[in-house]
Amino acid sequence: MGNVLIVGDVHGNTEHALTVLRVAVREGCSKVFAVGDFGAWEHMASGRRYFDVVNRAAKRAGVTVYFLDGNHDKSSLLVEKYGDQRDEEGFLVCRKFVRYAPRGHRWTWEGTTFAAFGGARSTDKGWRLAREARKEEQAVERRGYGSNRRPLTAGTLWFPEEEMTDDEVESLLAEHDSPVDVLLTHDKPRASQPKFNRKNKPECFPNQDRVQRVVERLRPAVHFHGHLHYRYTETIPAGPDHWTRVEGLAADPDASHHPAYTPEHSWSVLQLPLAATESSAEPVAG
Repeated sequence: MGNVLIVGDVHGNTEHALTVLRVAVREGCSKVFAVGDFGAWEHMASGRRYFDVVNRAAKRAGVTVYFLDGNHDKSSLLVEKYGDQRDEEGFLVCRKFVRYAPRGHRWTWEGTTFAAFGGARSTDKGWRLAREARKEEQAVERRGYGSNRRPLTAGTLWFPEEEMTDDEVESLLAEHDSPVDVLLTHDKPRASQPKFNRKNKPECFPNQDRVQRVVERLRPAVHFHGHLHYRYTETIPAGPDHWTRVEGLAADPDASHHPAYTPEHSWSVLQLPLAATESSAEPVAG
C-alpha cells in the first residue's frame, strides 16, 4: 500500500509547503501532488528561491513533490526550461525532488492510472494586467531619471497560457482517451455544484466545460481539483452508468477565506492502489 498526499493551491507559500511536507511524513506519503497554483514563478528570484527551499525540504523528508499548472503558474517557462529534462515517468524535473506534470500527462503509480490537466481562468485578469502596465510605467519613469533598469513586466503577473484551449483539450484526448482511475486538474468540472463557488462566473465556464469533457472521456473514479479554495466532496455522472467522486481542495491559509476553513481542508490522503469500490460510489452532494 502506498499513499499520495493530494494538495490544493499553495501559491508559493513556503510555510504552508513545509507544513504539507510534514503532513506527508506523518501520513506515510512518499509523494505529494499539488493540483495547481503551486508557485511556479521562476521568472522571479523569489520563485526560484521557493523551488530551492521546497526541494531541500522534500529531500530531507524523503518525499517527491509533483504539481500541475494552475492559472497562476507560468507553465510556458516550465516547458521552456525543463521540457527536455524528463524522468522515467515523463514528469519534467524542475528540481530533483520537484517535478511538473504537463497538460495531458498520464502515468501509473502502484497499478493506479492517473492523468493531469492544468489551467484555469483568472477572474482577476484585469487587475493583473493593470498592475503589469503600472510597473512598466514606473520602469519608464526610472529610466527617465537615469536608471538603466529595464525590468520585464509583461507576462509577470498574468500568463496568456493560463487556460486550456478547446483545440488543446481535443488534441490531448485524441492522443489517448482511455479511462483512468484518478484525474487531477486545477479547475472544477462544470457539473459539480459546491455550496461555495468563487468561480461561478460566465468567463469561467468555458474552461470548466473543457474539464467536464475530460471527465466524461476519461471516466475517472476520483477527480481532485483546487482553484475554488474550498473543500467539498460531490459525486457526478461521468457517462452512462458511471459516477466520478469529485474532491475539491482548499488552499493555503493566506488564500482561503471561507469561515469554516482549517488547513486540513487543503489536503487529502489518497491510498494506493485505489480501492476497487471507488468507481461504484453512490452520488454524494457537496
